[in-house]
Amino acid sequence: MFFLKSDELRNHVQSIIHQDTQQHETHFDLTVDTIHKFTKAGSLDFGGSEFEAADTELINPQKNQGDEYGWWNLSQGHYRATMNETVKEIEDTIAFISLHPHAHKAGIIANTSMLHNQQNGNPITLNFFVPGPGCNIKENARFAMLYLLAS
Repeated sequence: MFFLKSDELRNHVQSIIHQDTQQHETHFDLTVDTIHKFTKAGSLDFGGSEFEAADTELINPQKNQGDEYGWWNLSQGHYRATMNETVKEIEDTIAFISLHPHAHKAGIIANTSMLHNQQNGNPITLNFFVPGPGCNIKENARFAMLYLLAS
């Protein structure tokens, strides 16, 4: 198995904000488009007949005077980020995303997530936690990294 590299990796990514900044040798940076806060518990059961997704609420970024892009000023809590980018034609690969090092250093906590084939063309999301001091995230910030593993 090997990581898809550069241009081959780029062929599987859509809705790119700035390719020169986002494209790397073995991964592609994903940028944050929207952030939702969890507002109501979901439900899980063995058979799935009582499954309920957790409710979320969209958080609007706040723009400072003169800024083209706004900021999410997040307090401690659990959130879901939706990326600008989508993936396509990933049937023959293992796709996963992990937190961008800058987001990690800013205090955000998230697990690595695998993407399923049904993800093709659908929004990529990543659940994350913001610790006590909070975190400020600017619209279109590089938030996660996409890797594609092929055999």
